[in-house]
Amino acid sequence: MREILRFGLLLGLVCGISAGTLSAVFSRVAPLIKENERIEAIKKRKAVLPEAAVFEPVEKAERTVYIGLDESGAPVGTAMAEAPRGYAGPIRMTIGIVGAGTEARLSGVAISKLDQSETPGLGVKITRPAFLDMFKGLAAGDVALKSDGGQIDAITAATISSRAVVNGVQAGMTWYARNFPDGPEVPAGAGQAREESGAPVQGAGGAE
Repeated sequence: MREILRFGLLLGLVCGISAGTLSAVFSRVAPLIKENERIEAIKKRKAVLPEAAVFEPVEKAERTVYIGLDESGAPVGTAMAEAPRGYAGPIRMTIGIVGAGTEARLSGVAISKLDQSETPGLGVKITRPAFLDMFKGLAAGDVALKSDGGQIDAITAATISSRAVVNGVQAGMTWYARNFPDGPEVPAGAGQAREESGAPVQGAGGAE
């Protein structure tokens, strides 16, 4: 009985030390991870709106989108995030839109390998330029797989993943048309919240 108690106390001590060590490590690493994620998000906004010098966060209809501004402070487009359900989980993407309302067009779509968990060798191809570049310049009515009457070629053996990306882009463009009928707008006095674009990322891959 005494041996069992000693073993239990020893096990509890080891578990307590381990938990404390892990907590200390996480408290130091968590801010670094969060900052890297922030910089990576800025990189993807820059990828879909390359003409933007800075990005202005704007609250609209219970979500945050980012208005891209050029060097003169004029809006060049809007970047937003969507996360449609793919074959193996959510696909986090960044969408760039230029123009106003229903006349708007896509300036780009960015998805990195870390933004998805689709099937290796198949669904993961949604991160490749060969797929993502097909969205550039399209209006909302053209954003669909070719089998559905649109302009996007589905990836062979990864139709679900391909359609998920299409669905995410469609959702973003529908939301944009409803909430920005006259194009991107920057609230007066909001310049203090601007994010610089093109910041370097340490230890993280960029959007492909």
